[in-house]
Amino acid sequence: MKLKATTHIQNSIKQCETALTEVEQLIAGLDNDTLNTQEAAGKWSILQCLKHLSIANKIYVENIKKAYQKYPQQPDETFSSHWKGDYFTKMISPKENGVVKNNMKTMKSMNPEEALPVQETIDEFFSTHRELADLIKKSENYSLNKVKVPTALGPLVKLRLGDAFRFLLGHLDRHVLQLKRIKKAVA
Repeated sequence: MKLKATTHIQNSIKQCETALTEVEQLIAGLDNDTLNTQEAAGKWSILQCLKHLSIANKIYVENIKKAYQKYPQQPDETFSSHWKGDYFTKMISPKENGVVKNNMKTMKSMNPEEALPVQETIDEFFSTHRELADLIKKSENYSLNKVKVPTALGPLVKLRLGDAFRFLLGHLDRHVLQLKRIKKAVA
């Protein structure tokens, strides 16, 4: 994938904001019991899904902040995704028709607790994702190609900044679909 860097940044901001609006609408008016009710035995509740997204997002937000401190401010004209970024994004993102084709096992460190405090979990989700949106805006000053961001797999596996955004937003979209499914099952 190759496109103008500013276009990628604007698309990423819009994708993030759209997902946050969807989550706000999905959880609006739901009571505490519904938010903590698991979809089925061994499946997550709405709050567990939000908590998982916060845990994963915090790792990347911290890694992006560190990358911004490490790399000079040198924006690119174009963004070219790397094969690794394409692979990770394709693996995590729902298909264009909204179907999540491959189930994935969550890393143990990103598994949420079973019962979660409602307002704290919701606030944390929106806070970490608004911080991500701010970091995407800030990326206008950096190279989407040269800035490397360690993944949750550790410092040896890194993605280009532009690919890290694609991966994170694909992950967010995947779980927005899961939230819709959970809500349908429990509300």
